[in-house]
Amino acid sequence: MNVSPGKVEIALFAVGFAMASLVLLALLWSGREAYADMARSNEVTTGVTTVSFVDHLTGAHVEMGLGPLVQQHAVWSAYVTGGIPDPPPPGRFYTADEISHMSDVRRVFDGAKILIPAGLFVMAIRLQRARSKSAATMFRLMRDGAISSGVALAVVGVVATVAFDAAFLLFHQVFFPQGNFLFDPATSNLLRLYPDWYWQGITLRIGLSFIGLAAAVAVAAAVGLRRALH
Repeated sequence: MNVSPGKVEIALFAVGFAMASLVLLALLWSGREAYADMARSNEVTTGVTTVSFVDHLTGAHVEMGLGPLVQQHAVWSAYVTGGIPDPPPPGRFYTADEISHMSDVRRVFDGAKILIPAGLFVMAIRLQRARSKSAATMFRLMRDGAISSGVALAVVGVVATVAFDAAFLLFHQVFFPQGNFLFDPATSNLLRLYPDWYWQGITLRIGLSFIGLAAAVAVAAAVGLRRALH
């Protein structure tokens, strides 16, 4: 029996695919290698090779090169993704407000991790239902769902590119309504560690990786569909 999947089935598969894939990719690109690569790209573009951190204990400035910056990021990344139990202590480089915000980021990550098995479960149920009709139906679901996810994210990406600052602010207002993400640029080392080039770079990497993954799934499903029909 050669049956096309319904629009609802395609939409549910696309949502499940996005849920699982985006969180996995966010975790993948949160590591030290990705940060180092983005920092090197910024150095090439701007010529800036060090960042001046404020020592809150003495008021002095500490120049941070690539190695120390990557190490600072590695500690924060390990904390917010659940790799270590405690954040850096407040005092020299980070204020209590900055640490409080990063604790909230960790809670968002903890919640987001649930989306991985949830998304995979939704996809598995949709695929099982489609497979019960025919292999061709299942492959059509995979192809159309992956394409739908990729196109939807591409549209969101275009909008975010045109108005990145507004989209970035909206994201923080939604996930951190308590408003503890607003820091003084003159004194915040967290803003120095994660300036615009980091957020733009990681957003681009996650977006392009997702579209590439969606395209790969769509192509594989199209090949499977062709074989199922012959």
